[in-house]
Amino acid sequence: MVKDEPREWVPLRQLGWAFLLAWVFCVFYTNAAGVLSDGAGSAAVQGNDSAVASSVAGTLFYVAMPLAASVATLIAIVIAEPRFGSPTDHRRLIVAAPLLTAVSTPFMFVAAPDPLANALLFGAGSVATGIGSALLWVMWGAYYAVLPREKSELLAPASAVSAALIVLLVSAMDGWVSIAVAATLPLLSGLCFYLVWTPEAERAERRLARARGAAASPSPAPLAGLGRTGAGILGVFAVISIAGMLHPERITSLPLQIILLFCAVMMAVVALIAVSGPRRMSLFFLYRWMCPTLVIGLSAVILWGEAGAIAAVAASLGGRFTFCLIAQVYFANYAAAGRATPAQSSSLGWLFVHGGDLLGAALWVVLEPVVALLSGGITATAVGCIVALVTVTMLVMGDTTTFLRVPEEQKNNLGKAPTPDSSDDAASAPPPSANSARTAPKAGGAERVAELACAGGLTPRETEVLALLAQGRSIPYIRDELIISRETAATHAKHIYAKLGVHSRQELIDLVQR
Repeated sequence: MVKDEPREWVPLRQLGWAFLLAWVFCVFYTNAAGVLSDGAGSAAVQGNDSAVASSVAGTLFYVAMPLAASVATLIAIVIAEPRFGSPTDHRRLIVAAPLLTAVSTPFMFVAAPDPLANALLFGAGSVATGIGSALLWVMWGAYYAVLPREKSELLAPASAVSAALIVLLVSAMDGWVSIAVAATLPLLSGLCFYLVWTPEAERAERRLARARGAAASPSPAPLAGLGRTGAGILGVFAVISIAGMLHPERITSLPLQIILLFCAVMMAVVALIAVSGPRRMSLFFLYRWMCPTLVIGLSAVILWGEAGAIAAVAASLGGRFTFCLIAQVYFANYAAAGRATPAQSSSLGWLFVHGGDLLGAALWVVLEPVVALLSGGITATAVGCIVALVTVTMLVMGDTTTFLRVPEEQKNNLGKAPTPDSSDDAASAPPPSANSARTAPKAGGAERVAELACAGGLTPRETEVLALLAQGRSIPYIRDELIISRETAATHAKHIYAKLGVHSRQELIDLVQR
């Protein structure tokens, strides 16, 4: 692992992910970078009508092209990585990715007199920025994967809050000045990555990749381990995308700056609670914060119609920032656990994020004309978003007993020992390895856990739970750490007690320390 630096000192170069995150929000998710025309740029990305993008097909082109380019690049990385290696293995890509993104950013805002030329310029900029930014996402994901968890949980919040403040600063600029500043952000991100990606970090990534190959034979597909979690990310970001486009007009100036301040404060509060409490950053913890915020924003639309849509936009941006903050740590932990290589983990993770954006934006572009014609259409849309959000959240968190009907076979298996096919997580769990250092006891403790697991005939998932129980972790903590339901975590603990012949947590800890 990369040598950890003092907690009280975070070099600026380690916050380089903040510049990439700020660039995305400046160019795509807000109007912070300015709008030079009604025909292209962020206004088109937000789904507003114009002379160029007046039809559904035209609007869909401007909305979908940047996201589609990024999604296609991430898919290509997942497919090509086993043969060609991670993007970080190619020093030229480390230089080319930020340059390509920066140079092509102005093309997203240039307005040509001819509609076809305008579309070609925007399309070229979309493809180039999609490719360049996707490579940067994967590179920073690889860096977070080789960091100790304590360090990544410090850098992600600091970077996300910094990104919100950078976007706030850019939003105070006008015209080409704001666009020029936004175009420099990928360069700064690339420079920071070039400085942090030391030979030691590169060696750590290769160790993770090699261990991933040796962890399972045959090696399962990296997508299998994400299971419903990845589908949940896709669904939530589709809702977030729709919520961000409910306001009929572009939000700029003071209202946008107030929203960005709200985002920064929200992330800071969530991060402080996550890192200071007994529960570390996890997707479960994120859903508990983000979903109520989105429901409040969408409820404002239900109560006040278009007048309340600005609250939905605020909730959407706050949700995006906060989701990116915790997702970055989650993807890194997914790779460190040996379930995918760092490049695969980051690519798949951001593929779900951008795929959800694409799905939500495309749905809104298609449905918006119908919503505008129907009386109460925007209210119905907000209600539908809330229903979809609650459904996705309950499915991801695994608490289906009070919301959806539990299949009979699942009821019958609640008291039985789990099998490798009983869930996505169990099916994808790798054998214990050095990559489990973020969750396993240190030094001799890990060897003792492996010894007891072998003697007791524990499954790979039960071994992971044993390692956490041996550290005194609670069932809620284990649920969040392993992304399983509380009932599954408790069932694993019960089986572990029975197989090892202990009757309490303290007896288990004493057995491990013996």
